[in-house]
Amino acid sequence: MPKVTTQRSSKLIHPNSRQANHLSRLKYREQQKHNKCKEKSSKVDAKVTKFLWFKSNMNMESDKYTKADLNELIERYLERFNHELEQIEIIRSVGKRNSSQHFSRERAIKFALDQEKMQFSTSGLEIPDLINTKFVKEFKEWDGDSNMLPKLKTIRFRKQS
Repeated sequence: MPKVTTQRSSKLIHPNSRQANHLSRLKYREQQKHNKCKEKSSKVDAKVTKFLWFKSNMNMESDKYTKADLNELIERYLERFNHELEQIEIIRSVGKRNSSQHFSRERAIKFALDQEKMQFSTSGLEIPDLINTKFVKEFKEWDGDSNMLPKLKTIRFRKQS
């Protein structure tokens, strides 16, 4: 017959005891699992946002893209924040004080753009496969669901000279 365990929450635990070490390990593990889950979901959300941008800016009449068309589409993708950066510069130029109101947003945009430009020029930017007709059709039918994201074919596209 198994022993019945009772909850001893009212009893104090010595900080150097095995039980305290065990509880701290469990708490640390739960925190790590939670952090990894948040990190993974943020990566998936960023990828979904990127793919939705490509879907909204692609030519819906064309069945497939050439490499030159993809290069032009990616160049437009890399310039997607130019208007917002111009607005921040206008706000900063108005008045005589040095405004740092939108500094964090500007820094985040510039960091993301630098990373994407570096990827595009070196290893390639991960984009949906718009060269193959079959995958273009699947991409057009995609509704933006993150659960369907692994089924979409992606390619790494490098800058064409």
